[in-house]
Amino acid sequence: MKKIISCLIAIAMIFCVTLSVSAEISPSASEGNKYIKVDAVPVPDSAGTATPGIDSPAQVEINSDETVTLTAKPIDGYKFSHWKFITGEFEIIEGDLNSSTIVIKPTGDTNVRAEAYFVPEDEDVTPATTAIITPPDDGNKAPTTGDAATTMAVSASVVLVAIAALVIFKKRQNA
Repeated sequence: MKKIISCLIAIAMIFCVTLSVSAEISPSASEGNKYIKVDAVPVPDSAGTATPGIDSPAQVEINSDETVTLTAKPIDGYKFSHWKFITGEFEIIEGDLNSSTIVIKPTGDTNVRAEAYFVPEDEDVTPATTAIITPPDDGNKAPTTGDAATTMAVSASVVLVAIAALVIFKKRQNA
């Protein structure tokens, strides 16, 4: 009798292990101020500097309702061309994509990354028209593992195989 109970417990454990594991939608951040990281990088990196603010580090963290000034400074032999935004949602408060200094205000809850493009002094500057990149929206769902139907089929198969093995074992033990 102890062997049967042990086998039933083992079958129950196998069934539990093979159940689907799903993650729920990530809870949204609590209401109120959110902090956004804003960073700026020069392209090419040896042609000048790009900072979110004057003489600030390459990255700052601001309150979501604040503005930030992005500044691009070329080195000798280069001139500023335009800004290109790689990530983040924002609105331009002052300046435009062709201004070496631009003030933005984040409008979303994702970090903002800007690239300041520089060109050699003897090269013509091509004005930016659409230098804002919007990455595909992956949503706010956490990853989900397993498909419910597949998982249930696998679980049922494992249980049936375990029961069949138990029956065969019991018949051999009685013989």
